[in-house]
Amino acid sequence: MPTEKLTRDNYQILIDELRASADGKYRDFHSSLVPNEEKDRILGVRMPRLREIAKEIGRNDARGFLEICGDDYYEERILRAIVTGLVKPGSFDDLRALSDGFLPYVNSWAVCDCFCSGLKGVKKYRAEFFEHIGEYLSGGDWEQRVALVLMLNYYLDDEYIDRVLERTDKVQSGAYYVQMAQAWLLATALAKCPEQALEYYKDNNLSRNVFCKAVQKAVESRRIDDETKKFLRTL
Repeated sequence: MPTEKLTRDNYQILIDELRASADGKYRDFHSSLVPNEEKDRILGVRMPRLREIAKEIGRNDARGFLEICGDDYYEERILRAIVTGLVKPGSFDDLRALSDGFLPYVNSWAVCDCFCSGLKGVKKYRAEFFEHIGEYLSGGDWEQRVALVLMLNYYLDDEYIDRVLERTDKVQSGAYYVQMAQAWLLATALAKCPEQALEYYKDNNLSRNVFCKAVQKAVESRRIDDETKKFLRTL
């Protein structure tokens, strides 16, 4: 990976580096995990290598990279996700702009979840950003998943759990990856905030599909005690 700042003029250097780091067998394997991504747009670069490249980009000019980063390959979107998280927002408005600016590039669960887990700037502006996340829940399928996974990563605690559960309960989507995010959030909530989450499991407005998947994920979790799992099975 070149140590100089990437520009539109030398951007091809990055693509060449990605191609040189690609693994055909890994590409075949990973493409099966993100079926909604076109296989010919996946090069097959493993995540540790992508993180190395992203860190190098971040040391040079993270914000400048976001202005020129392409969208031809899955790996470019993953790099955009990681580099966005490396930017330290100077204000809530800055964080909001970074997050909103990434939304159009979310086209798979992998890109979504990589972005959400890396957006550490949320911790500095939790209250304001929680309100902003509510706008994502009224958007399209991928925006809804982003909102759910952001809440899963940063808001499953006593201060926010009731509001998170209320928001999650109102999501009525037939999209598979939205439903899976709901189930994943609810199973994680049961591990982190068991008292509030268990009450929610007893009384909710979830579709049967989402509810059953949430119970399944909770029963499979190693962070939830056997007594709770026994009760969940009765539901």
